[in-house]
Amino acid sequence: MRAKKFFITAFLLLLNPSLFPQCISIELSVIWEMKKDIFNEDSVVNTPFLNIIYRSNCDTNYYFFKVSPRKDGQSMVFYPGLLQYQDGDYIERAKQYGNYRNLDFNVIMGKEPWGNAGWQIYRDTADFHKGYISKESINLCLETIYTYLYAENITTEYSQLHSAFETSDITPENILGNYQFVFLKPKEAHLDTYNLIGFKLVEGCFTFIIEKEIIEDYVLVHENFASKEVKLPIIVGEYQLYSGSFNTNKVTVCFGER
Repeated sequence: MRAKKFFITAFLLLLNPSLFPQCISIELSVIWEMKKDIFNEDSVVNTPFLNIIYRSNCDTNYYFFKVSPRKDGQSMVFYPGLLQYQDGDYIERAKQYGNYRNLDFNVIMGKEPWGNAGWQIYRDTADFHKGYISKESINLCLETIYTYLYAENITTEYSQLHSAFETSDITPENILGNYQFVFLKPKEAHLDTYNLIGFKLVEGCFTFIIEKEIIEDYVLVHENFASKEVKLPIIVGEYQLYSGSFNTNKVTVCFGER
């Protein structure tokens, strides 16, 4: 008999909001729901999702840049640029995913406050703090699968969904309500959910990690073929800018036989 297809090990450091020394916490967890099969709309499959919960533990209205600044619904993995290369064989290429069942990976979020920042995958033996760039084929595999998901499920214009910040974007009027920022009133929480079906398809063991446990007070923008830091407004509507440390955890999910 086949072994159980998956197991989840969650390292939750945030069990009680009253214990948080920091004003903000960012909690990671994995849930499972029955959803439509991405390759067969007539069937449903047990689908994993990553939850990111931004939680306020203080008495001030705060806003700040998300550690995974993308729209809900589909995983915003890497830098999905394959949309422009769709052709008649696209779905078949998406189905030809590899198998990484016996390998372990770290999935890193929040490396830099870019407007178009994606997740980055590293082998668990790599020191991602030293800027190691993974050349594993799993990156292309997952990018192909998630580009298929974008093509099937995302109706927003590509340029709007994936564009980087410009300096002119960093104004209180443009930031208020922007999905790449989170806005929290006292004791409030905000949930973002990301579809992990691609990770289930390629199998393997993945630990989701927020690299920096500090929220920056700036974002990086592209300007004249270079990048630069642009400070965020101190006040946006009724919200004050939050910067500094936060509490978090990491969560590991494994797919396939080990």
